[in-house]
Amino acid sequence: MATIAGITASESATDVTRSTGPRELGQEDFLKLLVTQLKHQDPLNPTTNTEFVAQLAQFSQLEQSIKQAQLLQRTVEVQQASLQFAVMPLVGRKVSVDKPLIELADGPATIRFALERGATRVRLDILDEQEQVVRSLDFANRPAGLNVIEWDGRRGSGEPMSAGVYRYRVNATDAHGDPVVTRSRADVTVSAIRMENGSPKLVAGQLSLDPAEVVELR
Repeated sequence: MATIAGITASESATDVTRSTGPRELGQEDFLKLLVTQLKHQDPLNPTTNTEFVAQLAQFSQLEQSIKQAQLLQRTVEVQQASLQFAVMPLVGRKVSVDKPLIELADGPATIRFALERGATRVRLDILDEQEQVVRSLDFANRPAGLNVIEWDGRRGSGEPMSAGVYRYRVNATDAHGDPVVTRSRADVTVSAIRMENGSPKLVAGQLSLDPAEVVELR
């Protein structure tokens, strides 16, 4: 292979110059190099059959590796397309996810969260896309289990927020000031499917959700 590389550097410079960019060597290119090597080999020290067989074996292995890589890539692409089409029916549907999200449309938005035990104080902060608090809601003496409250869709200053999906966080404490564990669940509408790092994601507002996070179809 060293002989081929040397001849290629000296005799194929013109072809390389004319090319518009790098390309992969194919079987035809290899045969041209092999013929060139035969034409320029030293008559007193010709290349042995063993060397030719070794070169052919190396090229064959390389070609098989390239074909396997191409086949694997096509297989991955087909799998990705299949996954994307599999979740297409969710577009336009409401799905439930165990995440602290609020879908604001027309009118008040419903917020659902569960308390592990009763809480004497609950603060709910609503966050915008930049994770900044736009509204804080305070409640007293909330019972254990599911709690459902409504947000009027306005900032703390009274200005209405635009429709979309927002995040919230809950801080709950008991009579002793100890934190109370909370769990959240939200219903959001899937508006589109988006591929991210080769995996389909559900688009809800500006957020991307993993289909595996869906716990219920509404």
